[in-house]
Amino acid sequence: MSASTSSRTINRRALFSLAGAAGAAAAGLSPAFAQAQFRGRELVSSSFGGPGMEIMQRVVFDAFGARTGARATQVPLLSAQAFARMRAEKDNPQLDMYMFSGGQEVTAKAEGLTQPIVGASRMSQIPANLRDPDGHWVVWGVIAEGILYRTDKIANPPTSYADFFRPELQGHIAFPHITNGYGMDFLVMLARMNGGGERNIDPGFEAMKRLRGASIFRAPTDVQTLFSQGDIWMLPYDAATAVRSNRMGLPVAFATPREGAPAVFLTACIAKNSRNAEMAAQIIDGLLGAESQIAIAREVVWGPSNPTVQLPADIAATVARPDQLAVLDRDAINAARPQWAERWNREIAGG
Repeated sequence: MSASTSSRTINRRALFSLAGAAGAAAAGLSPAFAQAQFRGRELVSSSFGGPGMEIMQRVVFDAFGARTGARATQVPLLSAQAFARMRAEKDNPQLDMYMFSGGQEVTAKAEGLTQPIVGASRMSQIPANLRDPDGHWVVWGVIAEGILYRTDKIANPPTSYADFFRPELQGHIAFPHITNGYGMDFLVMLARMNGGGERNIDPGFEAMKRLRGASIFRAPTDVQTLFSQGDIWMLPYDAATAVRSNRMGLPVAFATPREGAPAVFLTACIAKNSRNAEMAAQIIDGLLGAESQIAIAREVVWGPSNPTVQLPADIAATVARPDQLAVLDRDAINAARPQWAERWNREIAGG
């Protein structure tokens, strides 16, 4: 029996005891043994790039290297690019570990491209619906999507995806290209709002056509550019980008739509033929620890997957609550992605 990405729901009752998960025992190896086993070796992982990659390098990968004498680095790759590389290098992987955000880990397991994560003791602390039952992947972070808006331009904060159609906001709306995962999720949420969903996308396309004239962007860095130019007042994106924009001095806030904040699950898995599987397992274990999860939540507003981690109050206030999340059917989305992309280019970008 295999796990489906669409079956992941947030279980707030799944609580586990820390039970002495600190120190060398939590790492699964004694420091001396880790030094002897990993010293001089090098592990390479895919990553998402940007601030998240920087903070993970510092608190997870560099910490592992300091503890073991090994070297652990990351290569920035979007999920689709990473999965294509995983397939191309299946017999001789050049990357030991992969990070995904679009459900590719499920397909990777089904195609025999991954292996069980052995020796990561903290995986038992992760709710069962956020990890593969056979141990091939685990969710280590959660991104909440919603509505970003300029607080100095919009007097009545948005509360729904329906607010994108408010007459006074026309000409001041932007949304991501469908090649950006948030653009795909925006299409799905518009469909859901209008009686459709992942398996009936037509209402989403019809709603999006009503936004013709809106600015369409691709890169995450375009968000700050659009907001700083002054003409764009509202767009769909994630809570982390809102916090980063605010830290840059832009009057931008995040709103959770009443339809729910689409949840993007950040996962880790190990390439099947990796020669550094033991190292990857220890890095994943570190990624699930309190120090890493709190640091990542503080810096890039990616919520923890480990329910034993208690976020400080100031950080918890910026992370969407589990009951506010909308879990999308990633299996259905991934299956329809090529057809939707072709239609989007024809009806939205070309129209």
